[in-house]
Amino acid sequence: MEAALALVDAQGVEALSMPALAARLDCGVMTLYGYVDSKDDLLQALWQRGLADTRWPEPLPQDAADLLLAWGRALRQTLLRHPSLAAIFLSRAVVGPVIFYGMETMLRVLTAVGYAAGAAVHAIYAVNTYTIGFVAWEAPRTLRQPQARYAASWRQVYAGLAPDEFPLSGTVLADLGEVAGEAQFELGLTALVAGLVARDLAPQAGRHASPPAR
Repeated sequence: MEAALALVDAQGVEALSMPALAARLDCGVMTLYGYVDSKDDLLQALWQRGLADTRWPEPLPQDAADLLLAWGRALRQTLLRHPSLAAIFLSRAVVGPVIFYGMETMLRVLTAVGYAAGAAVHAIYAVNTYTIGFVAWEAPRTLRQPQARYAASWRQVYAGLAPDEFPLSGTVLADLGEVAGEAQFELGLTALVAGLVARDLAPQAGRHASPPAR
């Protein structure tokens, strides 16, 4: 798994094959089949190994919003360390024990502060899908090339246009160079989490509020 993860981190998930992995391990291809049944079996083990690198904050936040924010940030950092995992998640239905472990950890906190378990699962997966999608968008723009090159590409294309046709776009060229970076990720994550918590917990807080004095 370590060798497979190193291979996809360096060359992308499309480079993973049993012959390529065997060459990296300096062994025969048939030797690998003593450990995995197929490439699909290998990919299943691979994403679970990659997720195992997720680093939770210590102590674990006990506030719903703080926990969801921490989870999104931790997942993004894992995907940045292993960028091909995002591609795997977008192309495969991934279910395994490591997911239940993380989900159970978050459900304990979220249900303790008033979340219904079902609503909590949907909130967790809203953060999951946002984060995975963002990293899949981020990787080719600012991970596989310098962010400065991405920013420069906006300026280069704009330089070939007629400025009077795009007067407002010309004022935001610096911002366009940052739409695949950490600040953009944080903008979306914080807005998403605030909306989820307001939707799921505020009505409940209102139901338990004391009646107005007469």
